[in-house]
Amino acid sequence: MRLCPAALLVVALAVTTSAGCGEGDKGKPPARPLNVRVVEAKEENVERAIEITGTLAGGEDVTVSAEVDGRVERIAADLGDVVKVGAPLVQLARETTRLQAAQADADFVTAVARVGVAVSGLDDAKPEQASSVRRALADKQEADRNLGRLQELFGKSVASQAELDIARTRAVAADAAWAATRDEAAANIGIALSRRAALGLMRKRLNDTTITSPVDGIVATRLVSLGEVVQSGQAVARVVVAKELKLRGDVPERYADVVTSGLELEIDVATVGLTARGKVARVGPLVDAASRTFPIEAVVDNADGKLKPGTFARARVVVGDDEVVFAVPEVAVSNVAGVTKVFIVDDDKAVERRVQVLRKRGSDALVTGNLRSGDKVIVTAIARLFSGAPIVVGEATPTPTPAASGTGTGAP
Repeated sequence: MRLCPAALLVVALAVTTSAGCGEGDKGKPPARPLNVRVVEAKEENVERAIEITGTLAGGEDVTVSAEVDGRVERIAADLGDVVKVGAPLVQLARETTRLQAAQADADFVTAVARVGVAVSGLDDAKPEQASSVRRALADKQEADRNLGRLQELFGKSVASQAELDIARTRAVAADAAWAATRDEAAANIGIALSRRAALGLMRKRLNDTTITSPVDGIVATRLVSLGEVVQSGQAVARVVVAKELKLRGDVPERYADVVTSGLELEIDVATVGLTARGKVARVGPLVDAASRTFPIEAVVDNADGKLKPGTFARARVVVGDDEVVFAVPEVAVSNVAGVTKVFIVDDDKAVERRVQVLRKRGSDALVTGNLRSGDKVIVTAIARLFSGAPIVVGEATPTPTPAASGTGTGAP
């Protein structure tokens, strides 16, 4: 059977289209497999403990500031000096302030004298107690009596209308004089109270020329020099409470039900070769949405003064019985956008497994999460891996063991 040219063209197009579809199904050639090394994940029981790292801070770190303007006349405590509450740190010149306080004292005494009471009786003073008010009251009462008598005499036609009018005018004037005198006496009491407040303020300013420590501690920094003119609010020194230190750290949310105030910690200050003990003093009420941790604050006794604020330290707190973990090399763990994960081998491909790092042990990380005993954890080329990446497993890396990895502790 012979085909016409039109039919041959249709067949050719069909063959071409079929061939094109076949090439599309094949897609791009597969990526070159990565050569990786692995370690076998094995379960082990470890003591359920939390390890945190941080900087030892003073129990209180106080920046002391001037409350008045003045020139530095004396440095009473310098760097490293131990001070008690109320001990002078800096002395400002006080002569001008002393004279101002003396002037305020004189003004107060004068104001009290105008009130007509003793200094101790100022709070109970009443306008009616003033001698001028008593005299004005007596004049008013006398004028009222005279008015009464003249009204009686006028009714008997003994006194004239003019005499009655004069008596009435005097009574009104006496009443007004008494009211004015009473108002003046009340104002004098107010002035005396104001003068007393001004005197108290000047005495406080005089006392504030001696800048004192608000806590028992050690001078960590002197911030002014002799002869320098300081302004109110300017910092002059830092005082640190060092007999009790604080260590703050973040704890995974999985321990929220077991971390409470009063838990004891073991503090390791490796930089100076010292150890200490502390207690959890405060537990944060909120879990951070990004890190899934919550803060705790521990206090560390430092009565002997061996530890210094600012020192780096590690702390460990036991929170319960043993728990099942996997020890993997720390290099196998990655954290991207807040997600902590490892990669395992599954059918010659890398597969992501999310984990949570509990703490370090030597060069290994103790983790929990979506792992099973026997999983092949990839320990090389981590930065180039993604879930589904083709891989070729090279020489295996020995599985970490407690004996091989040591028992050192570190930060999570």
